[in-house]
Order: sequence, then structure tokens, then C-alpha cells
Amino acid sequence: MVRTLVILMLMTPAVGMAQEPIVPGQTLLGALGPGDRTQNGRAFDDYRYSAVPGAQARVVVRSRQLAADLNIYFYDDYFDMLPLVGAGSALEDSLEFTVPDVDSPVLIVIRVSTLAGDPGPATGDYEIELSERQDVK
Repeated sequence: MVRTLVILMLMTPAVGMAQEPIVPGQTLLGALGPGDRTQNGRAFDDYRYSAVPGAQARVVVRSRQLAADLNIYFYDDYFDMLPLVGAGSALEDSLEFTVPDVDSPVLIVIRVSTLAGDPGPATGDYEIELSERQDVK
């Protein structure tokens, strides 16, 4: 109980802002543009995924209008943010990862942003898809 409370307190300032929930099997439509939050001059949207420990997950982002970048953030045993960074492309970016095998659900933040250094449009629509596969033991 204490560990859970500490995790929630530590993550609130870092990633607790304006996250839309996403669940496995869901595909959502989003848009990056002038009204979005920015980091290093790049617009981004965050999605919150309450993951089952040990699950294998895959996130796919597709856009016909902009080069999207995909980042996955989760906490390690020391409560630091650990990013997984996608390759970024004009049409599709995806990441596959295994959720840390801990005793309780894991909060993961999925960030979709414009691709750094891309000369193309910095605004546009995208689609994000989340899938999950449980380990068979």
C-alpha cells in the first residue's frame, strides 16, 4: 500500500496531466496541432494504459498527414521514468514491449508527438492502436 501511494505521488507531476485512457483492443483517433501541449517545441498527446504485469503489448500509430513519433514511459524499481522510443516514420510507428512483472497493475504513458527534425507538417490527424497478449504459463 505504501509503495503504491509513493508511486502515485511521484508520478503525478511528471505524467499525471491530461492523459486519455486507452485499453487493449481499442483504436482511437487523435490530432496534433497548435492547441496541444509541447515539449522541446514538439506537440504531443498522452494516453494512459493500466497494464497487466507480464503482458506483451504493441502500440501502433498511423498518420497520412504527419511524421509521428511514439514513446512509451513506465516506472522502474527506483521510480524513474524509462522511455522506449519508436523509430518514427511518415506513415506508421510501432513499439512492442513487455510490461514489467510486478505485483500490481502498471501505469504506462504512451506519448504521440511530432517527429523531431521532420520538415513536413507539424499538425495533423493520427490513429493509435493498442493490443495486448498475456503470457501463457
